[in-house]
Amino acid sequence: MSKIKILFIGNSHTYYNDMPAIAKDIFAAAGLDAEVTMLTQGGKCLDWHYEQKQTRFNILYGGYDYIVLQSKASNFDPESYLENGKKIYDEWISQTNVTPILYMVWSNKGKKKDQPALTEANVELAKYMNGRVAPAGEVWQTVLRRRPAPELYREDGNHATPTGSYLAAASIFYAITERRRAL
Repeated sequence: MSKIKILFIGNSHTYYNDMPAIAKDIFAAAGLDAEVTMLTQGGKCLDWHYEQKQTRFNILYGGYDYIVLQSKASNFDPESYLENGKKIYDEWISQTNVTPILYMVWSNKGKKKDQPALTEANVELAKYMNGRVAPAGEVWQTVLRRRPAPELYREDGNHATPTGSYLAAASIFYAITERRRAL
């Protein structure tokens, strides 16, 4: 069995609950061997990652099959996200055979009205990159409409509980494998 190499680039929405390890476990349960690497820094966006030498090095020389790019939900700036995502793609990702995955995060608790901007920016950037969207934010909205809804948010109203991280990891699994599953 060949190994799937995945690079996660993001912030606390990626590293809370060690979400990449949860994704690795989901791949393993499906009979797929995934190697995961994280480049994360709390509260940082793609502009910060663009300035880091390890981002460039990992994208160009890491031999990854998939790169999962993650925005932040608090004070989300769609223009900055698109601008920096396009720079990362144009300067580095486009020089590789990697498939970009846009990890769409969820709006903060009580700010459901912010989800469309997150969704729209991720869909637009995925189209630009000829990539795929892992629609965790949209999955969260669907699950939260169910009664009783599981608790997906930590007390801060921003970060994921282990259940929320599982949903995010599952959305990344399905985006990478292109398998379809109804909620």
